[in-house]
Amino acid sequence: MSKDRPPGSSPRSNDARHPGADRSCARVSDLLDDFLTRGEAATSGEPASNDPAASVPARISLGEIMDALGDRAFGALLLILSIPNVLPVPGLSTATGVPMILLGAQMAAGRHGPWLPRRMLAASFDRKAFLGVIRRAKPWADRIERHLRPRMPALAGPAAERLLGLAVVVLAGILSLPIVFGNQPPALAIALIALGLMESDGAFVSAGLVAGLLAIVIVAAVLLGLGQAAIAVAQQLFG
Repeated sequence: MSKDRPPGSSPRSNDARHPGADRSCARVSDLLDDFLTRGEAATSGEPASNDPAASVPARISLGEIMDALGDRAFGALLLILSIPNVLPVPGLSTATGVPMILLGAQMAAGRHGPWLPRRMLAASFDRKAFLGVIRRAKPWADRIERHLRPRMPALAGPAAERLLGLAVVVLAGILSLPIVFGNQPPALAIALIALGLMESDGAFVSAGLVAGLLAIVIVAAVLLGLGQAAIAVAQQLFG
């Protein structure tokens, strides 16, 4: 491994994937199964490679997550990063939200696959906690998958992906803010959009966009309430 490469990353982590990679990959349940199998093997001390001397860190890097997803495109990575905020796991909103802002911007720019800078790939999370939340999401993903199917292609195709990228930028930006109860709604919206992209399901993309609008309203209401409370406190203190 080269010295300037973050742990868990590989050269292909920074390479653009081929167009439509999400549409040719395994289904959502297979994605999560594969991701958990890789991560749990590492957690149990079983080397992911054939090198018995390979040590497994207690933390999982964003580069390692991208490598575990292989050649899948934006939808898979957005889903994995949004899940810890849907359930949620405290302290991960900014760490996962900022990369999603960049991913959304790349979608809007028409890039065919995700790319993240080396410094961002080196960002890491507690391995057991991260895998634990993915494991908790697995039964829900199995149920949701029954309703996923290719439909309304205009809303889930490459042309729509640019506009969806803009939506992801806005939602991930909100998710990244330290707002009480402000992380779950935008994360759920991003997860629905990601599921729609992975399965070419325009209905789920539409649901994600509607959920995104509701998330913006909810967060705006929370901010307004906090602002009014702060004004009221200030008036009480300073007359």
